[in-house]
Amino acid sequence: MRIVRRPYGEPARHLSEPNFAGGTVGAMTLGERLRAAIDAKGKSHAWVAEEVGITPASLSAILTGKTADPSFFTVLAIARAIEEPLSAIVDDPLVFWNAEELGRLGDIGGWLVERTTRERAGQPLGIPPRKKFQTLRTKVHPVAATSGGVLDPDAFELSSRRIPPKYARMRANAVFSVSSESMTGEGIFPGDLLYVHRTPETGDALGRIVVCTLDEMILVKRIRTRGRKLVLESANPAHEPMVFDENSSRFRLIGIVVGTSRT
Repeated sequence: MRIVRRPYGEPARHLSEPNFAGGTVGAMTLGERLRAAIDAKGKSHAWVAEEVGITPASLSAILTGKTADPSFFTVLAIARAIEEPLSAIVDDPLVFWNAEELGRLGDIGGWLVERTTRERAGQPLGIPPRKKFQTLRTKVHPVAATSGGVLDPDAFELSSRRIPPKYARMRANAVFSVSSESMTGEGIFPGDLLYVHRTPETGDALGRIVVCTLDEMILVKRIRTRGRKLVLESANPAHEPMVFDENSSRFRLIGIVVGTSRT
């Protein structure tokens, strides 16, 4: 990253600080990043607080750093309210490509190879017009797909969350916060907490609601068998079941849900 040279003794500043379109926010605190993003969108703090569902005082505490570690879902709600990518606010510049984009990159690569051969030296490239792509249904793990075709995890682990005694007696030793609507038919809604007994034994979990990973995506599903196949079922008609080999390396059982609570 380029640095602006200043007179001796004056600290240098990053040229790209802040730049919310690209996700580079230098050494700003989370509160400073949020404040800068809100101000850049021209939104009032009172409006953002109302959209997020928190008090103006709570938002002010986050923006000023008095609340140094706001919950993930609060930060996510603020980002959504101002229509700002969460990656820009938390300084995560990772870029994820969907199947259509990867296909287009492959087409462009092949086109460039064809037109940059020695035989075509000196000839105009003749750049083709951009093709219109239709949205394709993902085949990676549709159980985690939203109506917009974006893959999102079903839950996030809360490592420091306290486990109520009644669930601890049921051997719960992990807590996850639900972030999707894939299990609404089972009475599990976004924001609910899941108390999970960790176990790698799939046989103990058959017929139960579990937390697992598929291709490193955290899912909350009911697990069953179909012959020598495993089936992950959602409780939402918009989410199709996922069937795969029982010894598939794509799947890892985290544990069995032994209780839930609503925050």
